[in-house]
Amino acid sequence: MQIELKNFRFYDRLSEETLCFVGNIWVNGVKCGYAENSGKGGCCSYHHEGTELSRELIRDAEGFCESNGTALYNYLDDLACELATKKEKDAIAKKLNKEMQKAILIGIDDGGDITYQTITFKLPLRDMWEKHPDFFKKTLNEKLEKYKPKGYRLLNTNIPQQFLTN
Repeated sequence: MQIELKNFRFYDRLSEETLCFVGNIWVNGVKCGYAENSGKGGCCSYHHEGTELSRELIRDAEGFCESNGTALYNYLDDLACELATKKEKDAIAKKLNKEMQKAILIGIDDGGDITYQTITFKLPLRDMWEKHPDFFKKTLNEKLEKYKPKGYRLLNTNIPQQFLTN
């Protein structure tokens, strides 16, 4: 059985004890209801759409979850947490990619938290390595050596290979 949350929205600012979210419940590819959590503690609530098919699909999903040792509301809460985590990681990745166009990023990416320093120039990064390749390579190597004792590494994925070797 495939249970999904689509049109998922979470509200980090409203989340106090639990994740505040809303989303549509889809079971086996059919929209059959919605789930929500106010974020003030407790589990989520879910509701069918009022049709006989949606009631039946929700009952089937409840039975599936119970046979796997959980309740549908717990399953939906776990699913919401996974989706929220993915959205947050995607937002961080998008921010980093945007910063990589303008600066050298040197830091630690341990899969969870990302700590980094930015080394900026007056020109966009691409212009720096195209117009001033020697200066760019020298600056890159100096900064990498400076932050190496802290365990930092280059986070940029857009710098040509020729600048990454000493």
